[in-house]
Order: sequence, then structure tokens, then C-alpha cells
Amino acid sequence: MSISANIISVGGGKGGIGKSVVSTNLAVGMALSGQKVVLMDGDFGASNLHALLGTSHPPYGFQDLFINNLSSDSLLIETGISNLKFISSAGDNPGSANIDPERVQKIISFIKNLKADTIILDLGPGTSFNVLDFFNISPQNIVMSSPEMTSVMKTFSFIRAALFRKLSLYLQDQPDLQRLVDHSHPSQTDVETYTVDILRENVEKIDNSQIQRINEIIDKFKPGIIINRVRNKKDLLAGNNLVNLVKKYLDVDLNYLGYIVESDRVRDSVEEMVPFLIKDPQSKPSENLQQIIGSLTNTDLHLVKEDGRIFVSKHVRLSSGWDV
Repeated sequence: MSISANIISVGGGKGGIGKSVVSTNLAVGMALSGQKVVLMDGDFGASNLHALLGTSHPPYGFQDLFINNLSSDSLLIETGISNLKFISSAGDNPGSANIDPERVQKIISFIKNLKADTIILDLGPGTSFNVLDFFNISPQNIVMSSPEMTSVMKTFSFIRAALFRKLSLYLQDQPDLQRLVDHSHPSQTDVETYTVDILRENVEKIDNSQIQRINEIIDKFKPGIIINRVRNKKDLLAGNNLVNLVKKYLDVDLNYLGYIVESDRVRDSVEEMVPFLIKDPQSKPSENLQQIIGSLTNTDLHLVKEDGRIFVSKHVRLSSGWDV
């Protein structure tokens, strides 16, 4: 199936690191820059993304896709922000987080058929197969972490689980090889016990002909990384440390998109149910986020708020080699 929209899945192994806040503001920033954006709550069974947009009770959610068989257009909720629409998750009804594989595929098909320039999918925490499959539906995905070591290690585990899930699906008709990547829930203490190098060695012992395809899957797996709640220069190193860790043990090149500083401005915006990029586009967290959007879209984005109005300046970056 061809995908017309750019899908950006935002995941992470640990809850409470600010995925929903960052996803919301990424969507807002891209919408303000002129893109048609759909923000989707992918935390099934524990939805809260609507509150960050100032919506108390979403009229529809993903359950309506199955129960009431609503069309995709019917699930799109207006946000009051130009170019930005929102889709709520299944809600908090009992069992709504337990989605069977058939429904997962229906949701993925639904996502890929949405008419938008960019779709941002905010995922729940953890490394369940559902979360990993939604994370892997598009090449451009983002993993978030806070600077604390426990969060960095959880993020490493999430990245490995997502990669091994891709490999597992490729090897699903070869059980002897598939069991080699059955490590979707690694503990914090086993970073060195199962690496990509060891995987390659074990695959070669069973079927050397699969090495080339496995290497191709690994080479194409290039998630972006954002470090949230940075407080000092030491915290800034968390991103570089994670990039090095993932390269060493997984042979994966992470794209370090940037960081967002710890700020009361962000907490205040959450309490007031107003995205911080709209509340104060010239604050330091907003500047950080605009730089991240620039990395994702290859543009220079600048927002200024005057007299209650936001003015947007966007310049496309020219690749090196062009004369200007």
C-alpha cells in the first residue's frame, strides 16, 4: 500500500517522559507552518492527548471505527488550530487497550489512507507488539527519552525491541531464525547479552543466505531521538550517549533531532490545556521545538507572537552544492 502522508510515530520505553506534550506541539508547529496535519492518540485505553488541546470530551474515538463503523472523516475532530485535526484513541473503556491483530491492521490501514501532509501518532509506553507495530509503520519515527540513565536504558531497550520486531516479522516463515530475535522485552541488565553482531553470528550458523536481507533491514532502520527535560550541559550528553550505545550494540544510526529544556512554561501550558508553542512561541522550549521541526522538515521555522497573533516565518534549506 502506498502512503501519501508522512507518518511520524512517537514512542518510548518509559511513561511520563513527555511524549504526548511533545507530539502535540510538533503537530501544532507543523500545522502553523502550513502543513495539513492529523494528530492521533495511539495510547489505547489511557487516552489523554485531547486534554493537551483543550478538549474535555472527544465526541469520537477509535472504538467507533469498529463499533459504529464510522468513516475516517467522521473521526477527525477540529482543534481550533488552522490545518490541525485530531483523532482520539479508544478511550478508557474496559478492554479498549487489548486490540487483536486484525484490528491493529485495520487501524494501520486507516492511518495510511488519511488525507494529510503529516500524521503524528503518539504511542503508549512499553514494548508490546501493538506499540512496536504502530511505531514501525513508517520509516520516519521518533523515540523520546529523558536524560536520566534509567530512561536512556529503557529507550535503548525500546529501539532494540522495535528493530527485532521488524526482523521477527520478516522471519515469521522461518521459525529457527525467528526465535533468534524473540527478545522484545530485554531487561536493563542485558545490553551486551544479545547484540546485532551476535544475531548475525547465530543467523550465519543456520542460514547464511539471510544475512544480506537482515543487514538491509538494519540499515534502513534510522529512528530520530529527542531528549526531553534537559536541565544542564551534562543532560545534553544523554542524546550523544544513546546514539553511541545504539550504534555499538545494534549497528543502527540514530538521527539526533534535538532536545527540549526543562521549563515551567511547559508545565504551565499543560495545566492550562494550551500547547506551549502557542502560549509562548518565543520561549526556550518553543525555540528548541522549532529547531526539531526544522530537522524533520529541512526548513528553518520561526514563530513570533504579537498582540495575540502568531506570525510564521519558514525558509527551505538548500542542500550543499547549490549556488545561492
